[in-house]
Amino acid sequence: MNTILLYQWEQELGKRLPSLNSWQQANVSLFSYGIVRAESCQQGAVSRQVVSGERVESAARRWRRFLNNESFPLEGFFREWSRWVLSALGKEEVTLLVDETKLYEKHGVMMVGVAWGGRCLPLAWRTYRANSHEAYPAEGQVGMIEGLLKQVAAGVPDGCSVLVLADRGIGTSPALCQAVARLGWRYLFRVTCQTKIETEQGALTIAQQVQPGEIWAACGRIFKKRGHLPAHARALWSPGYEEPWALVTNDGRLSGHEYARRNWQEQAFRDLKSGGWQWQHSRIRHPDHVARLLVLLVISYVWLVALGTQAVAQGIAQPLVKRPDGSRRRLWSFFKEGLRFFTERLYRFGIWLGLVFIPDRRFV
Repeated sequence: MNTILLYQWEQELGKRLPSLNSWQQANVSLFSYGIVRAESCQQGAVSRQVVSGERVESAARRWRRFLNNESFPLEGFFREWSRWVLSALGKEEVTLLVDETKLYEKHGVMMVGVAWGGRCLPLAWRTYRANSHEAYPAEGQVGMIEGLLKQVAAGVPDGCSVLVLADRGIGTSPALCQAVARLGWRYLFRVTCQTKIETEQGALTIAQQVQPGEIWAACGRIFKKRGHLPAHARALWSPGYEEPWALVTNDGRLSGHEYARRNWQEQAFRDLKSGGWQWQHSRIRHPDHVARLLVLLVISYVWLVALGTQAVAQGIAQPLVKRPDGSRRRLWSFFKEGLRFFTERLYRFGIWLGLVFIPDRRFV
């Protein structure tokens, strides 16, 4: 174990996450570091990577005590973590993604993250037992999401413009539209194919206004029976898709193409699971323990995405690949680049590089 690198990581976390006590800071740094080394969130695999003069079982017990620590200040962490990540991005406009994922129908996780470089960097989340009406958060879906957005809002830099994206299972909700608007933010939500907008030409079903390859826009009022909100509608049917996007927004300047970034959250879920930390194999059963496990998974994940951007900036990343149409794409994601960069440079030489995100200038 590279103790010099680990010490620097712990010092950085302590400075950026002051709501954590010294024991929590030490464990978050140790186990997030161990997850990167193990490329897994399995207790045994991580414990074997972080032992230093102790038995593996002792490290495993420390892991279990952390996950069971009810005093961990999760809401304070969300605020401080959001402030750290969003400030590090240094952008005047950010796109937040909202979505739910499940683990083998055992756990449900509602997550809010920021879109960056083809991925979603998680900022706040809520965990609960999946497929259980009794165990679902008492405030309901909209109340839960609004609470997460408020925690993230505490970390948004002054003057930063925010756009929120959500799929139709979440976005077909006038209450959520209103909740986002109350924060002074913009939304671009996908809605069901039956959703209509009332215009001067009458009530129009948004999804039915386009054929493959077409784009349509209108303004009017949406959700007639559940809010009658003024809004703009967009319908886009890209070639190759089975059905169009039916979108609603409170910002008439949006074309609707911005919604494509919502898929970046799916890519991040894949990285946390089979593409990276093997979260899908976790045997943790209690939702509160899952929430604290995600602290470790997310910190290690975002750190590697940042390192991936630094690898690109230093010219040691995989070269771009040409598509048949002549455009270029990355061969590896920033996450995968960061994992190799960590192993070949940081761990090997003890080089410390923090949470710094550098735009990929190869596309400029």
